[in-house]
Amino acid sequence: MLFDSHIHCDYSQDSSMTLVEALQTAAKEQVGIIVTEHWDYDYPTNPYAFLFDLDDYFRKFSAYRSEQVLLGIEIGMQKHIVQKDEALIKAHPFDCVIASMHCVKGRDLYEPRSYKGLTKAEAVKAFLEESVATVRLYSDFDVFGHIDYISRYMPYEDQELYYEEFPELWDELFKALLEKSKVLEINTRRLDSPKALAAMEILYGRYRELGGLHVSLGSDAHYKEHVGRRFAAAKQIADKLGLLPVYFKERKMIISKG
Repeated sequence: MLFDSHIHCDYSQDSSMTLVEALQTAAKEQVGIIVTEHWDYDYPTNPYAFLFDLDDYFRKFSAYRSEQVLLGIEIGMQKHIVQKDEALIKAHPFDCVIASMHCVKGRDLYEPRSYKGLTKAEAVKAFLEESVATVRLYSDFDVFGHIDYISRYMPYEDQELYYEEFPELWDELFKALLEKSKVLEINTRRLDSPKALAAMEILYGRYRELGGLHVSLGSDAHYKEHVGRRFAAAKQIADKLGLLPVYFKERKMIISKG
């Protein structure tokens, strides 16, 4: 079974989906799920927007835990909160920890004003440089989430990421992940765009060329209709590049059989 290893439910402030709704869609799509609620210490636009009661989370959601339903978290990485994040991770029985870049030097990448005065090249370079530096500081995570997160929101005519524009930085990022035995995520949110699909396949291909063997698949669903979305496209990319889809249970990697 393939796992949708990146979904947001009741405890993510920006989600419109309940766990029960996620389970219904997962059953229909025949995928397992890992709930990965948002956790972002010191979020620049609202420091408390993406924090929640973790004890309540495990108390309520543990009743649903099974071979097909696992409980994780998505940590929003920033250099100045590494110790706080890793203490939190250590203190809770997560199945999977996704580490993601939502902010660059105190700027929320979701906000249009974060790109004011920057060319696309400057914005992407800063995103990659901060990603490399931050990954080198963090150790306790399993999956590096959505490498194309910035493409969703940067306000430029061409929002794609191209390996050839910053090959050294992309290589640094992938090597940093591989040196720490971390898994790259194929995030399916933008795979309906042929242009995005082509650009991202090149990046995932470079990860494979540098020695990457495994990927997780994640829809980043915030709505019930999106659980397991575009998994056929993600699996096709993985098969074409020789990458094995995996998921994590009790922080141990398991190869998917789907």
